[in-house]
Amino acid sequence: MAAGGWFDWTTGDLVTESRFQDIQDSLVFIFSSESAANSALTNKVEGTIFYDTGADRIKAWNGSAWIAAELGDIEAVTTSSTSGLSGGGSSGSIALSIAPNQATTATPTTSDLLLIGDADDSNAVKKTTINNLPISSATQTALDNITAGTSTLTIAFDVKVADDGSGSQNVFYFLNGTDSGAGTRSPQMTLSTGFKYKFDVSDSSFSGHNLKFSTTADGSHGGGSEFTTNVTTSGTPGSANAFVQIEITPETLGIAGAVKTLYYYCSNHSGMGGSGSLSLYPAASSGGTSIGLVLALSG
Repeated sequence: MAAGGWFDWTTGDLVTESRFQDIQDSLVFIFSSESAANSALTNKVEGTIFYDTGADRIKAWNGSAWIAAELGDIEAVTTSSTSGLSGGGSSGSIALSIAPNQATTATPTTSDLLLIGDADDSNAVKKTTINNLPISSATQTALDNITAGTSTLTIAFDVKVADDGSGSQNVFYFLNGTDSGAGTRSPQMTLSTGFKYKFDVSDSSFSGHNLKFSTTADGSHGGGSEFTTNVTTSGTPGSANAFVQIEITPETLGIAGAVKTLYYYCSNHSGMGGSGSLSLYPAASSGGTSIGLVLALSG
């Protein structure tokens, strides 16, 4: 054996000092730590190796430091059909890439998680919920420009029933986003066409009540009828997962915007909508006309 290569021994070859050193340098020594190896191998050269019993690793000297050889039993990297990843392999350099179309389709809810690169923390990957996404004015403008016929964004509201403070009249209280507690019966909100508005009526306070819409104030109690165009209901109010949803499209507005205002009410009890209303109207602006939905709820 010779330094830097292989030596073919034959009978009668002389084992010289240099050749014996080559043999010794190629042995796998056993030590309990790098410190122990350094103490014993005072003449180590680049390529000297030893087994570190403390770290359970084979280590090689690169001329200035010990480099650990990673041991493992990974034989292949594969990706499932719904993992959102593509690539993999069983040998050589293995690459993985993000493949959104490989993931399973889902309807987002406010508690769903998103991975983000935190620009304020060296782009560290972190998580947030859809509910906590900040909406800038520019983003809101982009959302407002979503037209009917595209994938519709659903805006979620929680609704509860409670006395209006008079001691004799129950009304609807609305919560949205990070709101908590009892909610409010008089928010001012501007909502746009092309969106779905989902009202969660599963709160136990809804037992014996319901949430309906009408073009007449107080609905059936005021001589009107229920408005059902693009309105979806599910479950029993006051029970788990019950909701009422309305999608605002040109069809909802009617011919020439005939449906300008909707009132929310309870068909079982009068006065629960108070003077609140869903106001649908064409908002004039320079360069054309846009259609929006304003939700004005007041006691």
